[in-house]
Formats: sequence, C-alpha cells, structure tokens
Amino acid sequence: MRKINIVVALLIMLTVSFNLISLRVLSQTSSDSVLDTYTISLTNKDGKTSLNSPTTALNITVLPGGQNVAGIESSVSLKATGVITVLTNVDATKNLITVVWSGGISDGKATVTGMLKQGTTIAPDFTVVKVEKDGGANITNDLNITVNLSSSTTGSSSSSSGGTTTSSSSGGTTASSSSGGSINPSITLTVPEEFVVKKTGFNTFKVKVIGTNFTSTSKCTIEVSDDTLLRVRPLKFLLNKSRNTKTLLARVPTLAAKDLINNEASDIVTVDVSCTNDASDSQDIILSSGSP
Repeated sequence: MRKINIVVALLIMLTVSFNLISLRVLSQTSSDSVLDTYTISLTNKDGKTSLNSPTTALNITVLPGGQNVAGIESSVSLKATGVITVLTNVDATKNLITVVWSGGISDGKATVTGMLKQGTTIAPDFTVVKVEKDGGANITNDLNITVNLSSSTTGSSSSSSGGTTTSSSSGGTTASSSSGGSINPSITLTVPEEFVVKKTGFNTFKVKVIGTNFTSTSKCTIEVSDDTLLRVRPLKFLLNKSRNTKTLLARVPTLAAKDLINNEASDIVTVDVSCTNDASDSQDIILSSGSP
C-alpha cells in the first residue's frame, strides 16, 4: 500500500509541474505575438478578368473577430500594377472597405492592407465575406482570396484561405532601434510647392507623410486650411515603426479649378498633419492657374 501511495504522489507532482510549464509557455506566446495588421490578396481565377481594367473600384465586406478585436481602422492602402491614384474609405459600422483608383490593373492582382482596431490579440479571425466591383457586380467567386495577419511590432504572422487559419513565424518584420537617450517622434510632410490646375482631367497630386522614431502605433489626422480649394484623403490614418510612410491623394475640386483658371489667379492652402504622439508638420501649397 505504501508503494502505491508513493507512485500516486509522484504522478500528481508531475502533472502539476507539466501544467505550470504549459501556462508559462502560453503566457509568453500571448505577450510576444500580437497580430494587428491584415493584408487581403485578390487574384483573378483562371479565365476571369474581374480585376483587370476597366474596373476602377472595389467594395470589400469583411468580418473581423477574435479576442479584443473591435473592428477595422479607417485607414487602408491598395497596391496593384498600373494603379496611379487611390482613394479609400472604411465604413466601420458595416465592416466595408472601399477603394477607388485611376489607371488600370493589367495583371489581375491587387493587395489591400489595413489594421485591426485594438489589435491586441494573438488569434484574430478575419474573413472576406464579399467583393463587389464598380457597378455593384459581385465578383467574389471570380477571385482567389487570401488573408494574411501580421504584427506591426513582432515577427509573427498568420495566413488564411477559404476559411482555414494557420499560424507561422516569420522574421520579415522590420523594427527600428535606437541607442542612447530617447528621441522624440517627428513627421515630414512632402507636398509640391506649387500645383498648376488644368482645364480638363483630374487635378490630383500626392501628399507623402513620413514618420520618424515612431515606437508604437499612432493615429494621425490631416487638416486643410480651406477644403473648398483642396481636399486630401484619407483624413485619418495610422503610422508605426514598421509602417512609417503614408501616401495620400490631394484633389482640387472642379469648381475651384475653374475659378482659378477663369480669374487667372492663384491661392495658398496650408496642409497640417498631427499625430497622437505629438508629432506634427505643416506645409503651404500654391494653387495656380499657370497665368503670369
């Protein structure tokens, strides 16, 4: 009887030790692997041309979920061969991502990237429910759709296709480091010194924002001194140490362009960008009719 009691005691001790080790490993994994960025890859299926020109817009309905995921952030970006300028919008209440572009996609491939709100989970769920192109045509079944979830601060990533999610580890995330004392974050706003409006076509140009020494994700906001003369989109976006650059689209409204041309005049607008980490910058742009 004594021998049996000793064996039982040893088994209990081993079981407790194993559970403690498991909890420690789980805790370490949870703190190190934070997935907060999603990348949706869209590719035409064989024989389909839904993404190719003349398509210039997509509505993508998604379903984000998982522990501590509250939805999707308002800033997204589009990458595709042949695309010139891009306008984006996110309806967070409907989980609807809208991207509109000029130019034409020739190779049937597009990538949409954004961030999860409150991205503090190691196991988010993210599903693309529906993809529509301009005109409202449902092209979901015409596409191969893959979702990749990654971290803006660590090297972990997760990819899914067809509703199955698998996790993997990658060392491809870029992180910046500094030595010595702490350095305050800063913003560099790049705009043309003068923009000459045209009588026909789109009066658009790019505004580039570069963040330096961003140690964490910060929400940034664009303000224009007179939005009847110049409109910049998106007005809000995110920057962090691995995604520290954002390209925005600025447009002179048709009415403002006509007034400048008809009056052979010019005007000055100021573009300000400020972030929640106190980084900011401001630049003036001359809007001109081109007349002396």
